[in-house]
Amino acid sequence: MESKLKIPQEMLMNIDFINTINGGMSEPAIKLDRGSDGFEVVVKVPGIEVEDLQLEVVKGKKNTNNLKLFHLLPIFSQENLSDEEQWRTVRFINTFVIPDGVDVENITAKYDDTLRHLVLFLPYGDEQGDYHRKVNIERW
Repeated sequence: MESKLKIPQEMLMNIDFINTINGGMSEPAIKLDRGSDGFEVVVKVPGIEVEDLQLEVVKGKKNTNNLKLFHLLPIFSQENLSDEEQWRTVRFINTFVIPDGVDVENITAKYDDTLRHLVLFLPYGDEQGDYHRKVNIERW
């Protein structure tokens, strides 16, 4: 039996159809480029507002250098709670291993409202020692 429903190929390529058909979440699309000044990571996270995104740099013992991208999901309840009272759970989008030679103090993140993607810039440097900091996401 042939289906009468015709879905454009472009639509199938841009939507994580299998994951979202039953109420799931789309998987992020991640692209990494190495430039002359540092690394650029472009992350598309469909269905997640920039205000809900969190980005942290964690550099700890045993030379583990990580960039953690996550957002907080509300846990729904029967009670009507304010935003401050509502419980939330963490959903990790991705944990990136920060390459050696990246200046973790100057990692930046910007969100492009028109293209709806997050751009992370990891400049070259020579940081040493333990490190943990939150990266603010700017909008442009």
